[in-house]
Amino acid sequence: MMSTTSVVESDSELLVEKRDGVAIVLLNRPDQRNPLGRAFSEKMLRILDDLERDQEVFAIVLSGNGPAFCAGAEVGEVVSVEPMDIEFQFRLVRDFNKVSTRLRQLELPVIAAVNGVSVGGGAALALACDIIIGAEEASLYFAFGRIGACGADMGCAYTLPRLVGSMRARYLMLTGAHVKADEAEKLGIFLEVLPRDALLARAEEIARQVISANPRRAAAATKMALVRGEETSWEVSLAYEGYVQSYLFQTEDHHSRLSAFVKGKG
Repeated sequence: MMSTTSVVESDSELLVEKRDGVAIVLLNRPDQRNPLGRAFSEKMLRILDDLERDQEVFAIVLSGNGPAFCAGAEVGEVVSVEPMDIEFQFRLVRDFNKVSTRLRQLELPVIAAVNGVSVGGGAALALACDIIIGAEEASLYFAFGRIGACGADMGCAYTLPRLVGSMRARYLMLTGAHVKADEAEKLGIFLEVLPRDALLARAEEIARQVISANPRRAAAATKMALVRGEETSWEVSLAYEGYVQSYLFQTEDHHSRLSAFVKGKG
């Protein structure tokens, strides 16, 4: 395990801190409510790649610095009241989608700690994570249609129905709902709601529960099996599980943990 180290400079758009196997990634433009700007995707994808390669990182916590989690697409940079080049905007949207895809495909479990308001693409960013907890002040604002845009943004039209059901997802997205923390918990979007000052500590605690329960490769296999279970047939899902389970049965992590379990120490 490693000691706490900063891996991104303190004035960056994104902060990364490693705490004994848990990487804390913070959106870091609090004065603008942490919007998704033009440089966000490139920076986030690089960070996720680096963390996945780091064998001393076992889980990630994603949160926002300041009172907001993420304000969504930056006005004037990504969306504008003035006409923008359609190809340029398409590339930006495509790159934001790559971040959602990377979060789902990442071998490391990602816990979103939604510390405040999360608008549009910000809500979709949280939904792309594996586990979501929220502060009492947190909310998800499905504002796409209110600005004349489509609700199918950064995978939101895929992830939300799988959390709340198809009809309820239609209602939330078509009405441009502003879902407060207590309702998000009742809907099953937030696992828990906590005071803001306890949020990051709880997210890190969940990350450590994952680390304690799983070797790094086993956690990755479980996450990938769950993602495939959402996307494929029963037969394909079972086939994947069969091969990956057979592989894991041959690992040293399995042998050592099984031995401890048999001896009553697991």
